[in-house]
Amino acid sequence: MKNTKILLVGLLALTFGCSSPNSEFIDKVKQQVKDDAMGVEMNYENIEFKWTDTLYVKEQLAALTEQFDERLKTITDIEFYVKDNFEKGKIFTKTYLTKDRFSELRNWELKVGHPNQYSYGGQATWVEDGYKDYYEFAFANRDASPWISELCNQIEETDSLLNNYDNLKEGNLNLLQNVLWFYKRIDNFESNKNPSDLWEKVDNELAELKELKSKTDSLSDLDPNKVIHYKALNTYKINNPILNGAEQELKKYFIFNSQLEIIGKEDFKK
Repeated sequence: MKNTKILLVGLLALTFGCSSPNSEFIDKVKQQVKDDAMGVEMNYENIEFKWTDTLYVKEQLAALTEQFDERLKTITDIEFYVKDNFEKGKIFTKTYLTKDRFSELRNWELKVGHPNQYSYGGQATWVEDGYKDYYEFAFANRDASPWISELCNQIEETDSLLNNYDNLKEGNLNLLQNVLWFYKRIDNFESNKNPSDLWEKVDNELAELKELKSKTDSLSDLDPNKVIHYKALNTYKINNPILNGAEQELKKYFIFNSQLEIIGKEDFKK
């Protein structure tokens, strides 16, 4: 954020001529205070209203990008193991997750989860029905169950990622989400449905990273000098009904969008 008090006041003065440059915005704050009190008249009285900051697209983009990078690093720094091979490493990095390792995870279901030959002997039912393996059976019966449908979706995503593997950047969210599915599936199978809670934590973090990426992608399409919001500090008095109508002096930040309408508030902290 940048201090834009002089710039913004000058702009507003040009807009509203000789009238007080902040009168319209003080009225908006007064109405906001009343709305927040569910329409109860608070006898709002302005003491001081001053513009403090302006947030531009480039500043917001930089802040969100830094936040994204830091949170992504918490995932790629995880050292753990997967129960198909128990080899410990940074399991969400491409150093660990080579193309061969990724292919190995893709085919785990065919070798362990649903092999063609039962451990106690005899062919699996899908082989008896004429299918080459469980994946061929699954894709031919994609809507047979939510599990089969989800498996097919994940295998399609895996194959798409494998086809473009060399071009995938470290920390690619689609890769992380897809491989996480296999990690959870393998752990759930090998632990008799008692997997590590790590997978759920990573899943939640990935959901938030996707939301952050969506925001940064949207901002990247905008003019970097476009204003996101203005910030004003208002000192005012009210008669607070919670305090039996006692007079109370408050300080609060009010956030105005680029159209100079109130879109939020922040508590003042010394």
